[in-house]
Amino acid sequence: MNILLVGVSFRDISLQDLSLLEKKSEEIRQAICSHEVADTGIEGCVIVSTCNRFEVYAETERPEESAQFILKKIFESTGLNNSEIKVRKGQDATTHLFRVSAGLESMIVGEVEIAGQVKRSLVQSQQLRQTSRITEALFQRASEVSKKVATDTGLGGAGRSLIIGGLDIVKAQGFDLSGKIALVIGTGAYARVVTTALERESVAEILSYSNSGRAEIFAQAHGTTPIAADEFAEAIKSCDLIVACSGSHGVIITAEQISELTKTLLPIIDLSLGSDVEPSVATLSNVMLVDLEEIYRKAPLEHHETIAHAEELIEISVEQFKQDLLARRNDPLIRLLREHVENIVESEVERVRHKSGDELADHVSRSLHHVTKTIFHKPTTAVREGALVDEIDEYQRAIKTLFGLNSGAIDG
Repeated sequence: MNILLVGVSFRDISLQDLSLLEKKSEEIRQAICSHEVADTGIEGCVIVSTCNRFEVYAETERPEESAQFILKKIFESTGLNNSEIKVRKGQDATTHLFRVSAGLESMIVGEVEIAGQVKRSLVQSQQLRQTSRITEALFQRASEVSKKVATDTGLGGAGRSLIIGGLDIVKAQGFDLSGKIALVIGTGAYARVVTTALERESVAEILSYSNSGRAEIFAQAHGTTPIAADEFAEAIKSCDLIVACSGSHGVIITAEQISELTKTLLPIIDLSLGSDVEPSVATLSNVMLVDLEEIYRKAPLEHHETIAHAEELIEISVEQFKQDLLARRNDPLIRLLREHVENIVESEVERVRHKSGDELADHVSRSLHHVTKTIFHKPTTAVREGALVDEIDEYQRAIKTLFGLNSGAIDG
């Protein structure tokens, strides 16, 4: 596969740096995918840019050179350290996109928003005429895979169960959530799901805090109370429950902040992969710290089986896509063969039209098209099958010799 991926996600860098990449995405697109860009081996590209990831997918015959070119342009636009940016090639890149589109690489496993974002990324690149045959096929297949995973596994429900699992652990210790004040740290995909889950538990008030300054916007959209930076310490004192899900790759809640509280018990659910909570908080006597590891450990068996099923479907889909790409390697030969036959048919139809009129010519046209479709079905199928077993040269020589096709038209 001539597929290259250069990119990062919330797993690799801070959300602040991802925000910078998102802001610079059009500048980077112009530098990488524009028709004015000098030859770097890139035949087409699609950029997936969201608040949680920035990824460039490209078709290229020279992956090493193209990767260095993309990394250089990202650095020139953002100044970010290229050592944090991942480079994937071929089947590895395909697998990653399918996992992304299905929601397996999201902050919330199985979240549905990313599938739409991947689809819109393709449409945008198509409108700018920046795609290639392979990149279009890759993204179209990714959308198909995400639908199949959602339909066959119900993965979205498994992802939402992370916060539900955390709340269940808290409630199992006799903590009643009804009427309580909850502080949610973060305003991304996790925070939206957390807010919904807390509302179902009938909490009295939800406070929203973001160290990236997005609390006000989030609160307006979700009916929560925004907390400014200078109000954060007071919010910790007033809340009865904290759910941390910022994914900011840095500690937000420290042991010093919590040790000053007089509460008998403060449950803290840390859903952030990078951990928003200082580890020593777990040692405080008045804290019940529930992290992702504990949630996964106590999750129902169905949760793990759902993810395993989704991963199995993706593995099968990647192999199928690989086989499809192999079969397409002889597509230029098939197109040339069809054009050659079509020219012969049209020439004969026009000869009949000139000699015997439109009615007979139309009859001859229908007959010849039916006959040629039947005759060339087997050779066309054989050419595609030959590509699967790397017999491209043999089939091309046979077809070109048999029909007198122009070699340069195929090879070019």
